[in-house]
Amino acid sequence: MKKNITIQYGGKNAKVDQLLVNRLLPHSSFNSVGPFVFLDHIYPTVLAPEIPLPPNGSFAHPHRGIATFSYLLSGALEHFDSQGNHGIIQSGGAQWMKAGNGILHDEQRSAAFQQQGGLFHGMQFWINLPAKNKAEAPEYKALQPADIPETALPDDAGTLRVVIGVCGVEQSSVKTYTKQFIYHIKLNPKSNFTMPTKADFEYAAFIPANEVKINDTLSGKSELLIFDRSDENIELYNPGITPADIILFGGEPYLEPMVSKGPFVMNTPAEIAQAYDDFFEGKYGRIEYPVN
Repeated sequence: MKKNITIQYGGKNAKVDQLLVNRLLPHSSFNSVGPFVFLDHIYPTVLAPEIPLPPNGSFAHPHRGIATFSYLLSGALEHFDSQGNHGIIQSGGAQWMKAGNGILHDEQRSAAFQQQGGLFHGMQFWINLPAKNKAEAPEYKALQPADIPETALPDDAGTLRVVIGVCGVEQSSVKTYTKQFIYHIKLNPKSNFTMPTKADFEYAAFIPANEVKINDTLSGKSELLIFDRSDENIELYNPGITPADIILFGGEPYLEPMVSKGPFVMNTPAEIAQAYDDFFEGKYGRIEYPVN
């Protein structure tokens, strides 16, 4: 038996700097999938070489109450934050930042990538934290491609990367505070794979580019599918002649109250107001950029 697809959504486009972004979460009919409350897809864009500009804070912004998670399919991304963390991830890498009780961060294409140009393609999730973890100090972790465990699918169907969570004997090193997962499945041409599911988890599939059939429904080109809460299977089939990417994500439902405003996700309106007050009072610190 197959899980029913309850929503098939193509997102809403927005321009961010030179990049076109597709906003897929939240949706008018649902606020989250497990703890995931936000998903932006940066469309694959070929950028011309340019003279790198030193970071100056023009991309800096605050967060509180969530963990941000950027997953890069192509390109290179650089991170700075007000806790003094710095990292650069490459194609196939990711970076996780627990905003906790408040942080400023700045994500931009790395200087080396700006200089050489090339294909830039990725996505960012916001992961809602339980109330007790919203009050904790921020943390940051960069993962290079080799840091993400990968396993072969049966019958030479492709590969599965455990980006967040656990799958079989493979486990991601990304910290989690609820049961949650992100799996990146790369399905070979004319191949199929069946993913068993749990009835107490919420599931979504995101297909960034090449079309695939998911439970007999054709989807692709930056579409999001939301499934029902049954424990039936998710069946994947790639009808094309090139490998296809599928991002499966979700987890146990987030049961605490949730209030979202701008870059903050908290449990009450009063906490949102406090998040803004603390930001305007400078309590999130400041980013110290390197001096060239």
